[in-house]
Amino acid sequence: MHLQIPKSFIIETERFVLRIPTIKDFPYIFSATRSSGFNDGMLWEPPENISDLMDPFNRGIEAWELGTAFSFTIQKKEDPRLIGRIGIRQSDSPQVWSVGFWTHPDIQNQGVMTEVLKAIIEFGFETLGATRIEACHAIWNKASEKVLKKNGMQFVRFIEKGFMKNGAWVAENLLAINRVNFEKFFNGS
Repeated sequence: MHLQIPKSFIIETERFVLRIPTIKDFPYIFSATRSSGFNDGMLWEPPENISDLMDPFNRGIEAWELGTAFSFTIQKKEDPRLIGRIGIRQSDSPQVWSVGFWTHPDIQNQGVMTEVLKAIIEFGFETLGATRIEACHAIWNKASEKVLKKNGMQFVRFIEKGFMKNGAWVAENLLAINRVNFEKFFNGS
């Protein structure tokens, strides 16, 4: 199934607008990667310069066009200042999608991701037809774990060798929510 979501598509929450990333986002993304510890929980290595962001950007646009992944830049409604990124990507299993997110270090701990993740989970189930949405987080990343649990995700399993970072394995926890639990959690059914 090829999902055709126009690149003009946006998602609005109470405080935020989620839109497709643009090249104009590069300085903001690059500045986040310069913060100490920011990259520790990321699967990717920090760019050495702003131009290193072009290849991941192009892959993201291509995935959007193919309907296999949708990455969104987050910004406040009343302020064009960028907040972070969130994405949802099709996994190897049919109708299972995976989410990932980050907030700029200057804006963390303000409830941004809890609000935005709720909207992405709704998008996943209602627009993408997901039967399950999952996310992994480094076991030391308690902030991400809290955001996931606040959005109804539950622990599935521990992954001892989650991803490689600086030559060492980073352990992760996998959390997920299925359609039935989504409807119960978000609709109070």
